[in-house]
Amino acid sequence: MTNSQQPDISQPDKFEEWLRELDEDVIQGQYGYEPGELTVYSSHWRPLFEEGISPLEAWKRALDGHANARREREDAERVNYARIVDEDQAAVARARNGAADE
Repeated sequence: MTNSQQPDISQPDKFEEWLRELDEDVIQGQYGYEPGELTVYSSHWRPLFEEGISPLEAWKRALDGHANARREREDAERVNYARIVDEDQAAVARARNGAADE
């Protein structure tokens, strides 16, 4: 959006309408959530409204952020699991070598 297309954030009614569209039209209407299943906190969404993006774009950005965070968490878990397996294998090898030396 260009600056001329950005919403007038000085009018609370515009933000309330944006939130209603996000909650009812996008989250419930397009994505199938039930009313009340997902709470829309205005403080979480105001920065995106102030950027001038649409409720749908804001929702997609939130979904992308969630997916990226999940991927990063899963990657860290995989790395940690591989480290644990490597350490266990090394400990078993040390134990076997120690038993063979006796």
